[in-house]
Amino acid sequence: MVRSFCPKCGNDADVFYDNVCYQCFIGNKKLLASPQIVYGRICPTCGSVFRKGKWQIGGKKEDTVNSFVKENLEINRDANSVELVLTPKQLDYSRYRVHVEAKGELKGAPIDAVFDTEVRISWETCDTCSRIAGGYFEGIVQIRADKRLPTQEELKRCVTIAKGVAARSLEKGDKLAFIARTEELPEGIDIYVGLIKLGRQICRAVMDTFGGKITESPKLVGQKNGVDLYRITYALRLPEFVKGDIISVDGTVIEVQGCGKHVSGIDLETGKRFMENFNDLIDIKKISRRDDAMSAVLVADEGKTIQVLDPHSYETITVKRPEFLNVEPGNEIKIVKTEKGIFVLP
Repeated sequence: MVRSFCPKCGNDADVFYDNVCYQCFIGNKKLLASPQIVYGRICPTCGSVFRKGKWQIGGKKEDTVNSFVKENLEINRDANSVELVLTPKQLDYSRYRVHVEAKGELKGAPIDAVFDTEVRISWETCDTCSRIAGGYFEGIVQIRADKRLPTQEELKRCVTIAKGVAARSLEKGDKLAFIARTEELPEGIDIYVGLIKLGRQICRAVMDTFGGKITESPKLVGQKNGVDLYRITYALRLPEFVKGDIISVDGTVIEVQGCGKHVSGIDLETGKRFMENFNDLIDIKKISRRDDAMSAVLVADEGKTIQVLDPHSYETITVKRPEFLNVEPGNEIKIVKTEKGIFVLP
């Protein structure tokens, strides 16, 4: 039986790496190295982490501590298939001990490493939290309604939409996309935002739901590095009409069921569905509300027309029969009296 030995140390060997035995090949080689002490910066308010010269969204504290160690590891450039297991242990408020176990390969030779390193955390308030604490804002979204007061339901929905837009921007890494505060006013609500473009995004999102119109009013508030700084007020007006309004649209009388980018409802004369782009409507006017409806007796159904007893004058009035009517004569129906005449409600 032929014996194999290492040409460098002379010891018997069955497996060779670069023509030498495992011990000679590994020698003083290290799989990885790390400083004994690693430093990191975390915001105590929001958990953001300072990396590469800027504040970034953080995660769980233990994961962040491990990331500080990983960022400072020097892995042998010839190593392959490196696997790491990091186990952090909190020593006090600002110090962690992280136990590192690693294994990998150097040109096919297995190699491992085991050591401890200490992570020292500097708790610093990030730029965003500093601005929030200081009441910083770049824009105001003023939500009002055209020729009416917005409902509490509308305002609550608008705030929910605004918070959702801000949260999505934060998830994308836009740290200044925050809502500084909201102020409820008799005429509506003001939303203070930390970023000008966030104000625009909120307006677009609200208008996608409710429709409306917007105007922008910039105000010069100072300079930074020779550049003018502005605050912008976005005056967002919700549509004049809401569900239950009776409106005249280019001569057609509609009960509004929804009003956003489109006005949807029922043509009270024919009973047909109505839907048009709000911005395409020209001659539009509110003439009543469903709340103003009154009960009246259906006197006769003549197919294309019906006869209704006016509850005030007790005169019989003939009106066009809408498609949705399914009440027998002698029964009560709901009608609304407008400047355009009397109309039956669904």
